[in-house]
Amino acid sequence: MGTLRKVLHRLSRRAGFACHVVAVLGLEIALGCLLSTLASASAVRAAEPPDESLQRRGLRCVSRADFPVPAEARIIPLSGADFETGGQTPSGWGLGSGRVVVAADAPQGRAYGCVPVRQGLLVITPHVSGVPGAPHFLSFWLNSSTDCWAAIEFGSDEQLRTAGDHYPGTPSTGNQWRRVGYYFWWPIQCQTVRFHIRCQAEIPDGEFLAVDDFRLRTASEAEMSAAYEAERAHLPPYDVTPRPDDGRNLALSVAKWEGRAGLPGNKPFLIWAVGSSWTNFQGDGYPLIRAIRERFPHAPPIIYKKHAGSGTPWDFARGWVRQFVVAEQPDLVLTYTNGSLDGLDALLTEVRRHTTADVIVPSLHFFQHSQLTPQEIEVFEGVPIDKVREVCRRHGAEFVDNRRELAQYLQQAGLEPAALVGDPVHQNQHGRIRIWDNICRHVAKPDAFNDAPESRERRIAVVPPASSYTEQVTASGPWTATDGRLHTDQKDARLTVRFTGNRIDLLGRKGPSGGTLRVLLDGVPADQAPAFATTFIRPKPAVWPRELKGPGPGDVAPHAVELRTGIVPQTWTITMTSDAGDYRLEGSATGFDGEGHVAQLFLSRSGQIAIDPKLWRHARTERKDSSVVYGNGTGDTFAFDVYRCATGTVSFRSEQPEPLCQPLVQNLTNGPHTLEIISNGDGDVSIEALYVFQPPGE
Repeated sequence: MGTLRKVLHRLSRRAGFACHVVAVLGLEIALGCLLSTLASASAVRAAEPPDESLQRRGLRCVSRADFPVPAEARIIPLSGADFETGGQTPSGWGLGSGRVVVAADAPQGRAYGCVPVRQGLLVITPHVSGVPGAPHFLSFWLNSSTDCWAAIEFGSDEQLRTAGDHYPGTPSTGNQWRRVGYYFWWPIQCQTVRFHIRCQAEIPDGEFLAVDDFRLRTASEAEMSAAYEAERAHLPPYDVTPRPDDGRNLALSVAKWEGRAGLPGNKPFLIWAVGSSWTNFQGDGYPLIRAIRERFPHAPPIIYKKHAGSGTPWDFARGWVRQFVVAEQPDLVLTYTNGSLDGLDALLTEVRRHTTADVIVPSLHFFQHSQLTPQEIEVFEGVPIDKVREVCRRHGAEFVDNRRELAQYLQQAGLEPAALVGDPVHQNQHGRIRIWDNICRHVAKPDAFNDAPESRERRIAVVPPASSYTEQVTASGPWTATDGRLHTDQKDARLTVRFTGNRIDLLGRKGPSGGTLRVLLDGVPADQAPAFATTFIRPKPAVWPRELKGPGPGDVAPHAVELRTGIVPQTWTITMTSDAGDYRLEGSATGFDGEGHVAQLFLSRSGQIAIDPKLWRHARTERKDSSVVYGNGTGDTFAFDVYRCATGTVSFRSEQPEPLCQPLVQNLTNGPHTLEIISNGDGDVSIEALYVFQPPGE
């Protein structure tokens, strides 16, 4: 018996551990951003071991040998990753109830980590910094006889995390050492990452997991793209060629991907995904980003953010759109969930009234016990898919007929719906890839679009001054027009812009001799304009979990408030004062502002804040036995901030000459407004254009 087997047998007899060896494989990687073309065969070979040692390629790789390191890769140090620490657990690492084993048959060096598999945490690495916004490759040696749960966990300083962790699961290696590797995209909004393995079930005694020599490095975009294609190659063939009508409702997005619209200065294209755990299980949007980059090579950098809850339908996800997504003015909104037709209509109304974003709405996949009957294909939980399509058509949203297309795929491949899910309802890697295939088919430029990009976003020239039915520019005072810009270093040069929309940005040039200017909106200083936004409602349960199981605190909560009149920027706190739905509202500036109940419409005493019970999820539930359950209890609090979305002064000063792209005001009432820009005479002011946003909804 080898040294490893002797150690495992001895540990099992001494401690009676009930665990098993975990293998790390199958990382459900949130892959990323900025990917261009598929890798060439030589690039693929440079990142993989020889074919005779490679057992699996794709986003998840398995090999009998080390994976080669491309010359351009950046090695990211991971202290203690080789376990050569004199038999002690490396600092910052966790090995559950296991230990470091010193043995001659370690796959690297003379030591490895060995953990008896018990329910709970088995292995966890320290947090490590990498390269946000870039592909990475994590690999290590694994010896395991069973499968386990595993995650790549991202660390972020965001108040509201917008990048989810990834849950790959770890397969058996047949009690042999194998090198396991995962390609993943490091979200640009995250600073650190760590990896951990857990056992989620009761396991018989005598099972162990052994790991050694963790390594982390950057990967090239070509590697990542090739890995994704290799992952798709494991699946039955599927035609994802765009059809003539695909993309007809993505006119503004296509214009931005082609460089014909959007703000200058390489402003990122922002995608916001909202919905339920089905939205979360689609990962970090890498396949969508990859499709955009490959089909539109000149697209700007792309950021994918998401927020999801447990079973959160359109009816409540629309609250998140109002509460914090609108404030970020996304370029594209994706919602992958379900709900009522009224809920979808309300969500799309929020997007259309307050943003210029395009919208993608796919129908949902099948579940484990679904049947491919005409009724199940065309109706989901009582909601006809044709009705969903009609709601999308009315709002100009891009509907993805995902459910029908998955049904055709399964029938052609001779598969059952269970092939696409990893549990009764959530998509597995196979399902996730096919769902993205159906979505990405719409990343296309059709012969004609259903609307014009300039109907929602427009660049307004100042030289010569623009004049149209929606915008008019007038310059007065000591301006000089050169190189397509207006210049002045004099006081009281004035630019008046009449525009229609809810947001306007200023484009210009900054430099060492730059000056400043004042901004007025509708006759008052812009920093006094009635333009406000709210932040995510931050839950703080007094006791958790309560009687209601399943959803997290952020989903047993108000999903949005409504701003009414007399708004004062401040922090607001909702505090539950009973276990029967009573609460009070206080503002950091306003003070006590009224009492309410979760089942009743509330308007604060000052008139600033309204709370709709329709947007307070799990507030009050009547059971079949007529009993009532309140999701929140005494002492639970919910805090959010209200802030002004306008600036009263713009500075053109910088150490080096560079472009200026300055939002002046947003979240205005969508309609006609007058902007006045007045120079202060304290340096150079150079204005190139203005950029107006006009949401299509009323």
